[in-house]
Amino acid sequence: MSDRDERQGTVRARVDRHRCIGAGTCITIAPSAFDWHAGDLLKADVVDADSVPEEQLREAVLACPTGAITVEAVEDLLPWQLRGKDAPRRVEKTFMFTDIESSTNLVEVLGDDAWQGVLRWHNETLRSLFADHRGEEVVATGDGFFVGFDSPDDALACAVAIQRRLVEHRRVNGFAPKVRIGVHASGATQVGRNFSGKGVHEAARIAALADGDQILSSSHTAAGGRFPASEPLTVTLRGTSEPMEIVTIDWS
Repeated sequence: MSDRDERQGTVRARVDRHRCIGAGTCITIAPSAFDWHAGDLLKADVVDADSVPEEQLREAVLACPTGAITVEAVEDLLPWQLRGKDAPRRVEKTFMFTDIESSTNLVEVLGDDAWQGVLRWHNETLRSLFADHRGEEVVATGDGFFVGFDSPDDALACAVAIQRRLVEHRRVNGFAPKVRIGVHASGATQVGRNFSGKGVHEAARIAALADGDQILSSSHTAAGGRFPASEPLTVTLRGTSEPMEIVTIDWS
């Protein structure tokens, strides 16, 4: 197999060069871990997975438009009997991705120390709201989160609570970062606490379309919910071929 993989502590990174389209997002996010493949034009490769924290490695995975990069726990590669976990299983979940809008600009304006204070408050606030709405944090992505919920209602209620909490903090304290949120209900493959599959990537792409202070959801996820939604807009998400209807959730 031509794929290149490399281990970092207890995880292994792998690039499927057949799926890689040379977008270069992994190199931008983790330039010491990934680079262009020697002798294979416009294909990324794993160079040194140990050079970046696992969190940064996973951020690069989520940013790949074709899902060509995977990060697997080494323990998950052991036979099921040795690791003491269930085999991969298909589940129905509602996924949420959050992201602070213009975070790079905020770091430049605020400075590192002030930014760390903002980020600490943001992380503590969102994690508290995830817990209040029965959400399970899958991974932190630096200035955002990937979270799984058992129902669309819980995920949308959490998204609305996040935006309302940010507005309240802005009103009382003068500033809170703007956060874009994407919500999508889909089947996925679960191994331990990790989820993978087309639906996970769709949820990430929906979030990427949102503006700060905006909640976007796939139309079927919001259907019949208690929060008003806009008229559906048909889009083709980056890295996918089939159009999808998305809506904006009214959280005011």
